[in-house]
Amino acid sequence: MTVPKISVIVPVYNAERYLDECVSSLARQTFPQIEVLLVDDGSTDASGGKCDAWAAKDGRIHAIHQSNAGVSAARNAGLDHARGEWVAFADADDWLEDDAFETLSSVGTAKTADMVLFNYRKAGDQQPEEPIPDGFLEVSDALDAVLAYHGVKGYVWNKLFRRELIQRARAKFDTAIGMCEDLLFDVTCLVHAKRVYSMNRCLYNYRENPDSALHAIKPEVARTCLIAHERMLGMVPETSRSAVQASDAIMAEEFLMRTYASHDVRNRDDYYAVLRRYWRQAFVREHSLKYRLRLVGGAWCPSLFYPMWNMLKGSN
Repeated sequence: MTVPKISVIVPVYNAERYLDECVSSLARQTFPQIEVLLVDDGSTDASGGKCDAWAAKDGRIHAIHQSNAGVSAARNAGLDHARGEWVAFADADDWLEDDAFETLSSVGTAKTADMVLFNYRKAGDQQPEEPIPDGFLEVSDALDAVLAYHGVKGYVWNKLFRRELIQRARAKFDTAIGMCEDLLFDVTCLVHAKRVYSMNRCLYNYRENPDSALHAIKPEVARTCLIAHERMLGMVPETSRSAVQASDAIMAEEFLMRTYASHDVRNRDDYYAVLRRYWRQAFVREHSLKYRLRLVGGAWCPSLFYPMWNMLKGSN
């Protein structure tokens, strides 16, 4: 059996609407040495059958079925089956450019990188939200990039990982973390990386899923983002702690604001405590006036600031 160069892991759950478009973009890659691992996470629609149909049609595509256990468990199942030198991820409602893996394999090999970061665009857009760096990054700069609220961000689908790095870092997706689990995986890998390369070219196209919007996230799931950041603070070097703290504050502020919009006080004190502790780290890194205003208002007078903010936002 030919060993693939790149293993592409696609968690699938009730994705029948867009799954064919996603897998088609993988099947027509100009770089043929890939394996596609479709992990059906207990779908209740036609997704499981579509996975089997693709596996029967293309020998590089494999269908893995499991009882519903969440996206992290599905990605872990893919990692357990991956055989490639490199590992990539895709979401079932997104798609890649036809030469994505040809480009990434060439760059990753030529640069002897442990990870390659690349740019992406929203479905329907011609350009990315903003440019990202081109060239080698120090690990501290790569950590800054994935922890920022803009640019590269903490997704796993806009990164190529050397499988040996994942194994060396003993990186897995924590199934107890329902928010920022991908960021935690990125950071776990980066602290063990030696060479990280970044390229500004857009190779990935993503759809915004209204079901995964922040307002749809359950309070008990949202709070796990704080746990993820606590874990990251315990693993990054001292020079990167402020980047984790800034990310923690920005996430805490987002969910603190939503407790006032929804009148749901669950976890409000936890979010407020994190925001008060780290708002300065976020303020100096976040250049948007809107977010700076939110950071200050939320940290110093949330009970007055957020009702006014949400009222003004609702009137627009």
